[in-house]
Amino acid sequence: MKKSFIIVIILVMAIIIGGCNLPFMTQYSSPAVNKSPSPVNNQNANVPVTPPTANLNQPVTPPPANVSEPAQPKTVAVQIMNFAFNPATLTIKVNDTVKWTNNDSVPHAIAGTGFGSSTLNNGETYSNIFNQVGIYDYHCSIHPSMTGQIIVTQ
Repeated sequence: MKKSFIIVIILVMAIIIGGCNLPFMTQYSSPAVNKSPSPVNNQNANVPVTPPTANLNQPVTPPPANVSEPAQPKTVAVQIMNFAFNPATLTIKVNDTVKWTNNDSVPHAIAGTGFGSSTLNNGETYSNIFNQVGIYDYHCSIHPSMTGQIIVTQ
């Protein structure tokens, strides 16, 4: 029995002197034996690190492009000269205005479905706001061979 007691004592001494890092002895091990790195001058050493919540492998969706304000209504000119409307066909947006100017030496008058002018002498103008999508044919009520067309789009 003496022999087994001596063996146990030797084993215990070997463990203590050898500095074995057994789980039940880690609290008693010296810092020189502890293999875990210790931060040097790191004030955030005890702050837990929160992993990012976004999936970094996913493509980033760019913010929507700047949506510009709706275009402001415009005024588009039609010249009346040489017994013709120039341009004869005009494409505009809803709520745009068409302004006809008589540059002929003779009078003219605009006549269309839902719009029309009185007699326009040289230098006089007539304007109409087109507030619905559609195709508007018109002519000169004094000279019916003079025709034009307004195309209104969104």
